[in-house]
Amino acid sequence: MSVPAISVSRRDDPRIADYQAVREADLLAQRGLFVAESRLVVERLLGSRRFRVRSLLVNDTALAALEPALAATDGDPEVFIAPRELISELAGYRVHQGCLALAERGAEIGPEALALGARGGLLVALEQLADPDNVGCVFRNARAFGADGVLLAPGGADPLYRKAVRVSTGATLQLPFARCASWPRELEKLRAAGWTVLAAVVGEDAIDVNDYGALRPIPDRVCLVFGSEGYGLSAAARAAADARITVRMRAGFDSLNVASASGILLHHFSRAAHAR
Repeated sequence: MSVPAISVSRRDDPRIADYQAVREADLLAQRGLFVAESRLVVERLLGSRRFRVRSLLVNDTALAALEPALAATDGDPEVFIAPRELISELAGYRVHQGCLALAERGAEIGPEALALGARGGLLVALEQLADPDNVGCVFRNARAFGADGVLLAPGGADPLYRKAVRVSTGATLQLPFARCASWPRELEKLRAAGWTVLAAVVGEDAIDVNDYGALRPIPDRVCLVFGSEGYGLSAAARAAADARITVRMRAGFDSLNVASASGILLHHFSRAAHAR
């Protein structure tokens, strides 16, 4: 069955006024919206129960590809069909695959509720990751290796920023996240609730990840904490953790990108959780 679509051909068409702000992340957020782009990401957005999709702006080819997802979604978003050139003009570049969508941010999840809903026993916490690419990559890793959610300290990049959403291939739309207002007290609350908080650092005095499962027991519930790209974790975050953990590297090499380190650590503890 064909999805009803409204044809638009001008950038100043008032019916697509919200798409004028696609390049202005702050303005879009002030309106309670965020943008998703590319067919795979928009398809995952349509399948998400957390976010209400307000509208889509697509070309003919993208609409045909998304018709099954549109037919299955619980909502009833407006669908605007436009030439690829108009979509590119609004988006600012051509990596959108002829497909943009606007969705409502909705109510945020609190850290306590996120932890209570974490049935798999694996959480991630991010302290001031400023690069949307890195945020997107960590979410993608967390989703791939079965983490239950992500805690966000103040000051980092927004997981619903368009580049973070795209790089994560929609994982930021699928994986619950919660913003922490009293960081790092949220880590202390996790420990009080029975979680083992492990701070990912670089240092000879940190515990090698391979020690967990070989020389140390695997904790039942683990929260892996990753710090900023330039300075790593703050002293307060380190102090709030049960232990510091590292991926041991060859001598003379300083550190891994946070995306790579998170993938290794999440893979290790995900395998351990499955083994239990």
